[in-house]
Amino acid sequence: MMLPVSLREDLDTFIRNRLFLNSFILPDYELFNIKNISSIVRDLFAIKSELNTSFPKDYVADYNGVEKVLLVILDGFGYTRLLSHTQRFNGVFSSFIEKGVSKFLTSPFPATTSTSLTSIFTGLPPSKHGVIGFTTFLKEYGLIFNTLNMRAIYGNTPYIDIAEELSNKLTPWTATLTENGIEVISLTRSSIVGSGLSKIIHKGQRIVPYILQSDMFIQCRKILQKQTPLFLTMYYGGIDSVEHLYGPESEETSREIQLLEGQLKSQLLDKLPEEDKKKTLIIVTADHGVVEATRTYFLKDIPDINDKLLLPPVGDSRATFLFPKYGNVEELKDALKKNIEGFTIISSKTLIEKGALGPTQDINLLKTGLGELAALSTNKNIIAYPHYSEDRKNLMAGAHGGMTPGEIIVPLLTAKLSKL
Repeated sequence: MMLPVSLREDLDTFIRNRLFLNSFILPDYELFNIKNISSIVRDLFAIKSELNTSFPKDYVADYNGVEKVLLVILDGFGYTRLLSHTQRFNGVFSSFIEKGVSKFLTSPFPATTSTSLTSIFTGLPPSKHGVIGFTTFLKEYGLIFNTLNMRAIYGNTPYIDIAEELSNKLTPWTATLTENGIEVISLTRSSIVGSGLSKIIHKGQRIVPYILQSDMFIQCRKILQKQTPLFLTMYYGGIDSVEHLYGPESEETSREIQLLEGQLKSQLLDKLPEEDKKKTLIIVTADHGVVEATRTYFLKDIPDINDKLLLPPVGDSRATFLFPKYGNVEELKDALKKNIEGFTIISSKTLIEKGALGPTQDINLLKTGLGELAALSTNKNIIAYPHYSEDRKNLMAGAHGGMTPGEIIVPLLTAKLSKL
């Protein structure tokens, strides 16, 4: 379909206003961020909160008469990928543009699943919830852990349950819905249920597992036929998986998105009773976008860099945080500039001060988990630090975590199901 000129113009204006170091986009935590989707839902159900953010009136579809909200989180489906898809294929996502409201938000930084999902479900920026990147350093325990399964990959402390520790500190905002008589259900992949991250973001919710895309939409339809006020979250990771393996603009990724559109139409829009569709607002968003990756630098294989590291790097492949040995900050910076191409090397303190991770009262405390330096990818190159031999085999054609528009800007599509 021919995209409205306003979609591109609005995006270009937003990018210009949020541009950082010529290549990057600073997340807008104050308003246009996925952490603030909670405000849309609370407002719809007339739940007051000091955390509520007021979006412009034209930013969300009319929800008069709505009793149910379906929040669809499509892992890896960035806003620029949405636009390129709808230019080539006329499916359900084109219907959102024609019949619903098509806008965009920023993801948190780093633009990665664990960080973003924690922000969506807690309403907090990374600076407040502390799940920063695919791997994070916990100074109090002296270990680096994977933020999806919440297990240590460097250092070991068998007496600490990281997921339990974080779950005790963080409470999903959905608890306020439950307190007001609204049923809260999370529909997610069966392999994710009970994972470290799931224990944090799904706390207090009823979890319904699915196996594949097909039964996901059937389960979704059955849940939406409940006659009670409802907030249903449906997370789908298939697009991201295909993008990592084949690339974000590959034929395989396009087909995966088309199949998703087809299931959404045939199993939900075409079969859900009209009365239920009129009472349901659908919100489609993503945790982050994905960009093409063509070259991987294994820092462990570059002695000039590895010998200057105090700890393995943390973060993501396109936003890597580094811990130089004492007195080696400038030497490490020079080694990075000499040995890897396509990265901006910046102090972590500058990123924190610029608000890349959200507001914080203690810059130094946050910096201890990020190290002194950050390497941000500006092109198709990525960084890896293989902890295990298997890590070298998982070369990616698509990656994320950084601050470029393709990674940090995600869709916000809204409509009553009856309008699509």
